[in-house]
Amino acid sequence: MKSFINIRSKAEDYASQQQLGLASHNYGPNHTASDLTANTYSYFHSAKNNQFQAKVKSESTLGENDHFGYVVWPVIIMVHAMAESKPARKTHESISCLQAYWNPQRHGFCAWKMFPGNEDIYYDDNAHAAQALISAYEATHERKYLKQAKTILTDLIMPSAQKDGGVPWHTNNQNCRNACSTGPAAVAALRICAIERDDKLAAFAERALKWLIATLRDPQDGLIWDSLVFNADGSPNINKMKWTYNTGFAIHGFTLLYERTKNPEDLKMAVSLAESAMNPQNSMFDHAIQDAQQRMYSDSSFFLHHLVDGYRVLSKHALTDRLRNEVRRIAAWGREFMFDPSDGLYFRGSCPYSISQELRARFNQKFGVNKELSVNGQERDEHGNLCKTLIGCAAWARILHAAEGIK
Repeated sequence: MKSFINIRSKAEDYASQQQLGLASHNYGPNHTASDLTANTYSYFHSAKNNQFQAKVKSESTLGENDHFGYVVWPVIIMVHAMAESKPARKTHESISCLQAYWNPQRHGFCAWKMFPGNEDIYYDDNAHAAQALISAYEATHERKYLKQAKTILTDLIMPSAQKDGGVPWHTNNQNCRNACSTGPAAVAALRICAIERDDKLAAFAERALKWLIATLRDPQDGLIWDSLVFNADGSPNINKMKWTYNTGFAIHGFTLLYERTKNPEDLKMAVSLAESAMNPQNSMFDHAIQDAQQRMYSDSSFFLHHLVDGYRVLSKHALTDRLRNEVRRIAAWGREFMFDPSDGLYFRGSCPYSISQELRARFNQKFGVNKELSVNGQERDEHGNLCKTLIGCAAWARILHAAEGIK
């Protein structure tokens, strides 16, 4: 009986996917962003449970009792990928999965599905959600999505920000201000301002972006640090970790600010950040590759796609060929090393030698190095077997989409 139910459930899911036009079997090297999005949806979406879920407990999932359902962040990125790569009518079901995480009292999405008293709410999750909802509005013209995005900003995120613009990470800790919350919130605010006039959102975004530069930009290499944390005695402490997405948000934000203000200083800042980010000597690149011009960013796709966003938007105004070539190069790297033709999905990282012996050997042969396997546990399930993850596939789909959109 159990096996019959499973087969029936899979058949129902597949029928639902066909009805939506999402079933895809293009596992070949010439797959598109739309193909990858469809394969990802087919693999992770459960119509029966109205959620995105894995096959086994793995990174960012709950356990078997919840059918290995994903926490909200991967679901948000999947919604964003759906809005960009699939026709408008096919985004709604993904968003219905996302709405299960909504806390109507706090005007934000919880880390796991909403239940009475659930206060586990991250500002960065919600800044990403606002962005995904804006893209969903642009794809579907459903004004409720834009309204919800704006509510997240005005009712949840902006009241938490310092007067100078820094946004915390989690609602239970106001003693930090994080680039990963501040940057995407500013980008989301400016994206709404490009659709409808809102001086309050614009003022918040400008404060937030200037706070990033004044507080978290490394004067040595021009990249954005992770966060400002206040110690118990009130003294400030900078977490100097550098992730690609934090600099990517700043590039994206200052470009959008320039589009709004036409102030050349805003464009100059975006260009300066991009030049810093593309310098292969910086710490965001994988220095295992000796030839600096062949180096790839060492971050995982779920950070890297936000840097690609920044490059894509800025390329309309400056550094056009360099930025567009960089976007294409990142996408080509994913196709070469992260794509698995056996299922049409992608691994989540960007370092081949962190995944398998086969990919390590291919990497070593191509670049003439002898890198040992350095296992990334996030690429494996609870039993230690290689697996795919929702956020990895959705993030690579967004990167492919950006590369395809470059003419």
